[in-house]
Amino acid sequence: MGDEAAEYYDRMLVDAEWGEAFCLTLVRGLDESALFTAFGGDPAATMSPADLAQVLDGFRYGDEPATLVVATVGDWRVGIEINGSQGNRPEVLRRAAAAGDGAAVSVFRDVNGRSELTYVTGDQVQVVIDHMRPDKRSGTSPEVLNALMAGLPFGYEDDVIPEAAGLALAERITGVRLPFDLLEQDLPGAVLTVVPDDLVPEGGRGLAALDHPFIQRMLAAPIRENVPAMVAYRTRLIAEDAGLLGEPVIAEVLTALDEERTPGPEVRVRLRELHERLAADLPRLNAVHDVAAAAFDGEDPAERFGTTYTIRDTDRSLQAVVLRRCALRALPPAARIAKPVDPAPVTATPRTAANSSAYEVVAKEFAAWRPEKQRTVTRWLARRAFEVAGLDTLEWARPALDALDRGDPLPFPDRRAVFRLISAAALVTATTGLPLDQLENRLSDHQRAELRERIDRAPMAVITIFNTAHPDPAKALADTFTTALETFDGRTEDLITELRAAFC
Repeated sequence: MGDEAAEYYDRMLVDAEWGEAFCLTLVRGLDESALFTAFGGDPAATMSPADLAQVLDGFRYGDEPATLVVATVGDWRVGIEINGSQGNRPEVLRRAAAAGDGAAVSVFRDVNGRSELTYVTGDQVQVVIDHMRPDKRSGTSPEVLNALMAGLPFGYEDDVIPEAAGLALAERITGVRLPFDLLEQDLPGAVLTVVPDDLVPEGGRGLAALDHPFIQRMLAAPIRENVPAMVAYRTRLIAEDAGLLGEPVIAEVLTALDEERTPGPEVRVRLRELHERLAADLPRLNAVHDVAAAAFDGEDPAERFGTTYTIRDTDRSLQAVVLRRCALRALPPAARIAKPVDPAPVTATPRTAANSSAYEVVAKEFAAWRPEKQRTVTRWLARRAFEVAGLDTLEWARPALDALDRGDPLPFPDRRAVFRLISAAALVTATTGLPLDQLENRLSDHQRAELRERIDRAPMAVITIFNTAHPDPAKALADTFTTALETFDGRTEDLITELRAAFC
């Protein structure tokens, strides 16, 4: 028998128009104004849902500012973000908890399939739980909610949407049930000024890497006058970590940055030549990309702090993150905040999809392609996601992939129908021909491992195929790439190499 609360929230999310991407945050012991303030909103500038919708209509798709509406359920305030994520950030949750009675919990899902519950008490994130893989946790006390999690159907167990299990866990934590018509109420809302990141990530507090005198000086004075020095130091960290210090053009860039001057125009050409020479070495290629971004000013000063390269050394990585946050704190917000414009068709990939460093590697190529090619690549990505997840050979998947190739609508009544097909029980039966309860010891360890991998990757593959249907080809490509990458389980280079071999 399933959990009653999880089944309740499953029905709620299926019926709700906002169920695809949302963040619900619950805090007790504060009033409505204090919750708006904790999220970066102005309590004096709240408005009705209709007025808030009218404000958002003035922004291009993908450039809308963060917003919050607030409900009251019992003694708890509920912050609601549709397609938002501020309540999933430790900086915001800690502020909200501090304004209330010291605890806050949020349930979050985005369009790319990221799905988490975060629980904060005092000044620390106690635990972050992946709804699809509840054994995947982080925080200072990963086991703190173990007793309350018992029996909840995470990971599409019992055909229940994973976020429904998260909401049921939030109900057990708070003791309140969210009303079924939560978003149909006349709730006050506000546009948010995004709360800045903490200069030091929570996991980096007290680590020796931050005792370096230069890092300490930048933390003490995160001001615009210090940004050039931050650029120079961080760029050297990237070059050192990637083993590029022996490249003459890299050394020339680092010298110019140390001297706070822009390298000569010939350096662009030499960086491009180095980029081409390293084409088969994706990590170092990414490092050159970030060094080049740091070397030359663009329209947005924040672009000099590119994150395409993933720094491997933990001390360097922490220092680089802190310097980037210090710089973004120092730079004028006006350079980084989207402005309202007259509504217009989307013609390029929205910035919201570019948060992944892997996406930044291919973003310019994607944007340069014609819509027809973007659609072709999008369909290829979805098929590869199904293949890597081991779903492409299943009986129900073949007609879907054929429809995808033809550009026809997917042959599913709704998403929930597909997720029933990828429950653990359904995948076991489809793969082995046996019901889950009859499997017993009939599989080898290797076969069990393969089946477990298929079960883990299946949700992201399904999200990938649905992402192809977005009416804007660029948006469809961006979202499909991001979720297809999840099925490759960290093998970023493999996917990009395959894609370029097929289409570039």
